Amino acid sequence: MKLFSITLILIALSGLLAYTNPDLKHYDQFISQQITEKARKEKNPLAGALDSLLGGFAANLMTQQTIRKDYVFFSTYDTVLGNEHIQAVGILNNFYITEKPKFKKDR
Repeated sequence: MKLFSITLILIALSGLLAYTNPDLKHYDQFISQQITEKARKEKNPLAGALDSLLGGFAANLMTQQTIRKDYVFFSTYDTVLGNEHIQAVGILNNFYITEKPKFKKDR
């Protein structure tokens, strides 16, 4: 009976992971949300407003540059931005950024 219960729990957990594996559309929404949040934190109100307006467009362009690898229970996302990469893992309808780009600031 104990083995049967453990088997059912593992099957249910596997089904949950497979069902909540986010797709590229969800990644696009995640990137757009990240850009909007960074725009809200911007000290320059004009730059923040511009980032908010162009956030969806930028997210769409980034998504087009993204390679998604689907592993049934989770997915990995690799976005190429010139020489930089953003890598993320999508699991349970959430995204976790594993590598952020290191853009150089000119000053």
